[in-house]
Amino acid sequence: MFKTILSTLGLATAATAVPAEGGRTGAPELPTDYETLLTMAGNHVAAQQSAHSGAWRMDEARRFDVDPAAGRISWFFDDGTEASAPVQLVGTWNPQDETFLWGWDHPSAPPGTAQAVKNYADANGIAGLQTSQIACDFDACWRIAGTASLIGDLQGLYRFEESPGGAWVYVGFADVTLKKS
Repeated sequence: MFKTILSTLGLATAATAVPAEGGRTGAPELPTDYETLLTMAGNHVAAQQSAHSGAWRMDEARRFDVDPAAGRISWFFDDGTEASAPVQLVGTWNPQDETFLWGWDHPSAPPGTAQAVKNYADANGIAGLQTSQIACDFDACWRIAGTASLIGDLQGLYRFEESPGGAWVYVGFADVTLKKS
């Protein structure tokens, strides 16, 4: 099912300019215990979401598109503004069995920033992030996926439902550019 989602969205072959190893220059030191890291990641993505909503009204977009050939995500607004950014798969959440599958374990997707989470977890013995599939509810999934934004130094995290009742796709994005048509 996840291969189908990825290929439908074109994320399986997307090459992106989003950093794979992160560039945490000047960032606070990351915790090495699972719960503290998830709390920090949740706070981090909440602050990012708030900043994006305030700066370019991310929460008011009327639609979005993922362009697999360009490796970009775009949001479109009623006033003709388009916001776009490099994008990559972080992972997918399956509501049927309530599991999150990391992007680094999708066989048809490049590992991207999700690999930075695995590397960090392996280096610091964070067992909760070392497996490719994690049992979690919808709310916990946001914090888990948020670790990719925190560790990988992404500019934001975006999630969308692949189809009604289907998997939720989590993507990370880098610097956002705005243009008015």
